[in-house]
This record gives sequence, structure tokens and C-alpha cells, in this order.
Amino acid sequence: MKTLKVVLFALAISTGSLLHAAPKDLSETSEVAFNKEIQQLLKNAEITVEKDVVAYLIVRFNCKNEMEVLYVGSKNVEAGKKIKKCLNNKEIKTVLDPSIKTYKLPVKLKA
Repeated sequence: MKTLKVVLFALAISTGSLLHAAPKDLSETSEVAFNKEIQQLLKNAEITVEKDVVAYLIVRFNCKNEMEVLYVGSKNVEAGKKIKKCLNNKEIKTVLDPSIKTYKLPVKLKA
């Protein structure tokens, strides 16, 4: 009987640990989906560059879930302008955490 109680207690603790870890997986999934959606938007824009370009974006979302590009940090000014033009005011289908006001993400364009 004592062994049964110990086994049930261990099972309850492991189940609680698994349930506690589940929300983290959901947020990572939405972040991955968001990154894939950004990649698809940039791929559709067909931005061409001579050399590889790394840009850092700061974006936020309005009430219509449209992306507003606040800042594009890049050494290549032309590529930064093209990225901003391509992504600004695009509606995003991915549901993100509403408590986060701005998102920072790196973008790499290959030549």
C-alpha cells in the first residue's frame, strides 16, 4: 500500500511538471510561425542585394494585427528601406502575446 502511494505521488509530480512546461512550447511555436511568416513576406518581395546584409528590425502591431516597422538597423541603407517598405502595414496571421508591445528580430538577406 505504501509503495502504491509513492508511485502515485511520483506520477502526480511528473504530470504537474509536464503541464507546467506546456505553455512555453506554445509561445515558441508562435514565435517560429511569426519568423516563417516574415521570411515568406521577404521572399515574395524579391529584394536583391549585392552582398549579404544583416538588418535588425523593431516592430509593433496595431489593433488590426498589422505590423508597423519602427526601426530597421542596417549598414546597407537601400536594403533597409526595401525591407521597411515590404513589411510595413502587412497583416500577420500569427497570434502573438499581446502583453509584448515591440518585437526585435534579426533579418539576413543573402546575395
